[in-house]
Amino acid sequence: MRLDDYDAILCDLDGCLISGTTVLPGAKDVLDAAGERLVILSNNSTDTPETLSRRLQAMGLCVPPERIVLAGTAALDHLVAFPDARVCLYGSEALRDYAHEIGLTLTHAAPTHVVLTRDETYGYVQLRETLGLIAAGAQLMVANPDVSHPGPDGTPVPETGSLLSAILSVHPELPYVIIGKPEPGLYRNALTRFKTDVRHVLAIGDNPRTDAKGAARLGYDFALISPHIGIGRSLQQFLSNQAR
Repeated sequence: MRLDDYDAILCDLDGCLISGTTVLPGAKDVLDAAGERLVILSNNSTDTPETLSRRLQAMGLCVPPERIVLAGTAALDHLVAFPDARVCLYGSEALRDYAHEIGLTLTHAAPTHVVLTRDETYGYVQLRETLGLIAAGAQLMVANPDVSHPGPDGTPVPETGSLLSAILSVHPELPYVIIGKPEPGLYRNALTRFKTDVRHVLAIGDNPRTDAKGAARLGYDFALISPHIGIGRSLQQFLSNQAR
């Protein structure tokens, strides 16, 4: 099996291509080899495709916004279908700006939906507010269930799922909707970026609980990236095993 045998390559971001401001070994080579067949498919819920594309460009990685699919913006896009949605968003300034751009009403007063993303300012006050808004009837929507992603020094960086865990520790039976991986919607969103028929899909990721599980649900081939050897060698090992 060769990389060229795949019509679409859906690649995770953190732990595969970058870690913080560090480009991981082999990332540029994989991007160059895959070309326009590669779409970044990430549970990132801090950036927008535009801000991430600019950030990657500054790091020497060229990926245009139209080839980036992120859980945070996908969660907000999902709510556009609800014309009367009133959204309480816990998230970055970039996501708040994006929500305004697509016409969402952001409010902390009687929202219909609470959207939880990776909010570095989320603390006890926000936790109490979230529980109160949900008790008043708001639906909880979570960008992704990841509890962490790997930092540049190997130390785990808390993710959206860690904030969700705090909410569930108080209200364990609370219903909520997940938009990002492993749910299939984000994968299908990524495939809409291809103009031609897609038959053979390769998903690449470093998290078995989200990346691998989501790919398995849709029957895609999946390459698990080892942080010890990087994306280039991990992908070579996967393709070699597929060829046997």
